[in-house]
Amino acid sequence: MKDMSADLTDLTLRPLLIDDADTVAEIFFDAVLNGTSRFYSQDEREAWAGPHPDPKRWRGRIGSAVGLMADWQGKAAGFMTLMTPGLIDLAFVRPALAGRGIGAALLGQLEPIARATGAHNLETQASKAAEPFFARHGFETLEPVTSFRRGVTLHALHMRKRLRPGV
Repeated sequence: MKDMSADLTDLTLRPLLIDDADTVAEIFFDAVLNGTSRFYSQDEREAWAGPHPDPKRWRGRIGSAVGLMADWQGKAAGFMTLMTPGLIDLAFVRPALAGRGIGAALLGQLEPIARATGAHNLETQASKAAEPFFARHGFETLEPVTSFRRGVTLHALHMRKRLRPGV
């Protein structure tokens, strides 16, 4: 089995900025259209992602969250956002870099931030594609979640991880 882990010495985490909206839109679009194809149909992915990357859509969401951008070898690789208290709103890594520890690094830095804001749990609505990642990191599935985008039903999972104090 091929070792997919990245040399994380090449990984830099930095605050996610409103000026990153173009990059966030690009990563999201790529992750949804190309990274979820084993779990969602073409129609579902197109409804979720929209017809093209849309930076305007992301400016408000980025500005209202605490977020981190992962840069790997000088290129934006993924991002994750935390809405207080304890809600992971967005978590996307470029599909070509998935499975290399980038998402784990982002989550590992957001957990102490969530704790510092008083959160006792982290929760997210994980796609079927993201569920294995969150499960590996201690999240449990609470219930299925259904949403509607552009007339298409999308299925996800409400997941939660209890945060241990002071860890």
